[in-house]
Amino acid sequence: MRKFLTILSAAALMATPAMAQARGFDSDFSQKVTGPYKLEVVASEDLAHRANNLPKKLSDRGTSSRLRGSFSNNGKYGEKEIENLLEDMEMEITHDFTKRGLTLSDTAPTILRITINEVKPNRPTFNQLSKDPSLSFRSLSIGGADVSAEIISAGGSVVGTAEYDYFSSFNDINIRSNGIWTDTNRAFSRFSKKLSKKLAAVEGTAT
Repeated sequence: MRKFLTILSAAALMATPAMAQARGFDSDFSQKVTGPYKLEVVASEDLAHRANNLPKKLSDRGTSSRLRGSFSNNGKYGEKEIENLLEDMEMEITHDFTKRGLTLSDTAPTILRITINEVKPNRPTFNQLSKDPSLSFRSLSIGGADVSAEIISAGGSVVGTAEYDYFSSFNDINIRSNGIWTDTNRAFSRFSKKLSKKLAAVEGTAT
C-alpha cells in the first residue's frame, strides 16, 4: 500500500491523570458503506511537520515542569519513525480486515483513509536523542495516539467517519517493558479492531 504524509494538531495531556485517557471509538457508518476498500494510511499535516520540527503552536509544546508534554516538546520524532508508524497502522488494518472478511484492494473505487493525527512516544526516539543531549533512552513518559478514518466514495464524498484516541496515565507506565511506541501501538491495535468490527457489522459479514 502507498504511504502518505498529510492533517491536524495535538492535544495536551492532563498533568497527572488517575486513569488512562480515552475518548473511545466513535463512528457514523451507515448501511450504505460497503467494500472493497482502497487503503490509504496518512499522517496529519501537524504530525508530518513534527517529524523534523517542534509544533507550530506554542501551546502544543509541552514542558517537563508541567508534565504535560512528551519528549523534545512534542516534536522532532524523525521521518523514519513516522514512516514506520504508518506501516504499523497499515499492518494492523490489513490483519484485522482479513480476519473479519473485509476486502482491501489497490484498485477499489472506495477509499478508506486512516489518518494518524497525533502520537506520543513512551521513550525518546533516536532522532530526539540526537537533538537533545539532556535526554536518555531511560527517559519515560506517557504515550498513545489519536487516529481517525474516512470512507470516501468513488464520487469523492465522505460517506462514513470514525475516530479513536488512547493516552496512558503515569499509573500505567512499566519502566521495564515500555518501548518507544508501546502505547501508540496499543492505540493502533484497539482502533483497528474496533473499526473492522464496526464495518463488518455494517456490511453484514460479522462472525
